Amino acid sequence: MSTKFDAEAIATAGQNIGLLLNDTSAFEALKQPWPTAGKFEPAARLERIMDGQRGAVVAHADHLKAVFADMETKLKEISSRYKKTDGQNAEEIQNVIAGLEGTVYAT
Repeated sequence: MSTKFDAEAIATAGQNIGLLLNDTSAFEALKQPWPTAGKFEPAARLERIMDGQRGAVVAHADHLKAVFADMETKLKEISSRYKKTDGQNAEEIQNVIAGLEGTVYAT
């Protein structure tokens, strides 16, 4: 039994994943100060809730962009090592893949 792979497809997948959040303008817009909802308690409370939610969305996008960048790097490295590998140096690939699952599922 043998494993088949396409090193170029792996590199392309990494590149495509890295490009997913190149346009973060929607998230940048959320960082801008928003007009106040008013100077009464329910409005102030609404502002705090909305600011918290906006901050959470921006933080999630930043984290996701970092994860995608890491995945791009790892997939390109895996592709590069696959191109250089033969049946005797599978450990090279395992060294790159080690811990990748934890990175992909990081929260």
